[in-house]
Amino acid sequence: MSFHWFVLLAAIAVEVVATSSLKATAGAASHIVAVLPLVLIGLSFGLLSIALRVIPVAVAYAVWEGLGIIGIAAVGRILFGEDLSVMRAVALVAILGGILLLERGAGCGAEREGER
Repeated sequence: MSFHWFVLLAAIAVEVVATSSLKATAGAASHIVAVLPLVLIGLSFGLLSIALRVIPVAVAYAVWEGLGIIGIAAVGRILFGEDLSVMRAVALVAILGGILLLERGAGCGAEREGER
């Protein structure tokens, strides 16, 4: 796994923490605490921009958002006690399947371009 993929995974982790902190800081009296999610989302976008130097944008964005959705669903269930029904779990598996198909398809496109 290349450096840029590790950076993308870090961007995903920061995005999940940022989104979780939005829920955790909702209604916070302190402005400093309320700014934390914005700072973290900015950091996540910064890391995503580094990953985009090598990873195709369609793949990087799909992985970033898709794994972020799966991560925040897990955090919502574990930390906030949110419902994770069978239908929602199936939807998360479908998202993961779509990410894998898109990532595999990106490799095929690069090979085809090299054949021309």
